[in-house]
Amino acid sequence: MNEAPRSVRIAVGLWLAIAVFVLFTTAGLWFQRGEVQRLTNWSSGQVTSFLATLSAVALIFVVAYALLTRLFLRRRNWARIALSFIAIIHMIWILFVGISASNLVTLLLICAAIVFTWQARTAQWLAEVREQ
Repeated sequence: MNEAPRSVRIAVGLWLAIAVFVLFTTAGLWFQRGEVQRLTNWSSGQVTSFLATLSAVALIFVVAYALLTRLFLRRRNWARIALSFIAIIHMIWILFVGISASNLVTLLLICAAIVFTWQARTAQWLAEVREQ
């Protein structure tokens, strides 16, 4: 990563920050079970089912971001496309789940990561591999 341009290093940092942030916010929801139950008037089983579903989906996104970021760092252009595709799916998922402060932060991080992932200097860095 030392030879990677600044835009690539920032993009990688943002993708990994998204993964970590999603992991911690999802784990935090489990500690707020009572509050979720109070706000929704759901039974304990419904809250557990809801949190389990959220956790499973979050884990899928976390693993996808981690693996694709690693491949992006290895200069795989398709990983950049896949990261963007997964990010768009993640944004749509957030809109279906509902907007909260943590979801807004996630959306902002995703937007910033996409911007740095698709900067001209990043594209040039990826193209250098194809030229060799």
